[in-house]
Amino acid sequence: MKLLHIPTGGVFADGIFSCILAYAQAMDRTDLEITILAPNDPEEKILEQIRRAGCLAAVIPYRKQNTKRYILELYRYLKAGRFDIVHVHGSSAMMSIELLTAWLSGCRVRIAHSHNTSCENKRLDRLLRPIFYHSFDYAFACGQDAGKWLFKHRKFIVLPNGRDLTKYEYREEYRTVWRKRLEVPSDSLVIGHVGCFNYQKNHEYLIQIFQELTRTVSDAHLVLIGTGENFKNIKEKAEKSGIRGQVHFMGTTDHVGEILSAMDLMLLPSRYEGLPVVVIEWQASGLPCIISDTITEECRLTELVTTRSIEESPRMWAETVRHLSLPDRNRTKTEIKETIERAGYEIGSGADRLKQLYRSFLAERDR
Repeated sequence: MKLLHIPTGGVFADGIFSCILAYAQAMDRTDLEITILAPNDPEEKILEQIRRAGCLAAVIPYRKQNTKRYILELYRYLKAGRFDIVHVHGSSAMMSIELLTAWLSGCRVRIAHSHNTSCENKRLDRLLRPIFYHSFDYAFACGQDAGKWLFKHRKFIVLPNGRDLTKYEYREEYRTVWRKRLEVPSDSLVIGHVGCFNYQKNHEYLIQIFQELTRTVSDAHLVLIGTGENFKNIKEKAEKSGIRGQVHFMGTTDHVGEILSAMDLMLLPSRYEGLPVVVIEWQASGLPCIISDTITEECRLTELVTTRSIEESPRMWAETVRHLSLPDRNRTKTEIKETIERAGYEIGSGADRLKQLYRSFLAERDR
């Protein structure tokens, strides 16, 4: 069985890519070849992650730069690859480009996977919806809200963004090691964020929140993990805000699970989300999370999650941070892990289920 994953937004250190990689790593690859297609120019570090996971990596021209060339190169690649299943990941009906190209190439099973509850180009999404609804064979979504947003009343399967929960478990030794590497005092308040630097994640507002917080908590630190199109702009904003020395830009890293132990709480003031896997990871680490109320309630698996509106002033978020009670993470980690496992986010069982679905889809097409 030959399987191709296509993240339509490109391969970056973001939630969609981490979800694809987590399932690929956990899946039994007996009689299965997995390729992850990068329709952009990804960092070599990310391509190496794909290879280490036992998958193949393929790079073609970026869709956003030259759509016609992208479609042509995609068709050639799909035709030559003779894939049994093409699993397309995205946030809108623009996935119809990849799905229809897969159909033209002769792919037997085409899957559309919704990872969000909104998209940036809503006008084009509306125009493509009638075509999109005829372009796939099966539909997945990371949660109920993401499925209803993209597929409306049509049938879809919820596939939770599973994780190896042990990777995110709180450990005192990691806290000590990473605070030393960050040159952060052991008693300082450390706030974190993990995500792609783009419009959706709203880093501008995040910097404003932190700037407000430093007015009353002068020794606070902010750790930002990720890269993206807005990385340079956000770094410049931190410089101009006079807080650069307290903001740590870590870029892409393979050690997110360890670094979370160095944090005290996390912020996610996103403009929109599907079901953000980072919030699951943060809860697995025992971290309090303050997230925007635009994000689905489905990610609230524990009492660690608090919501606020991004329509409020950043000062209100900063006040919430200041008054938040920090839990004893050593004491609560076993209970939290069991809660998240019961909710279906343990990657082992999720990967087994996904492979069974792939097999059943192929069997249905062969009848």
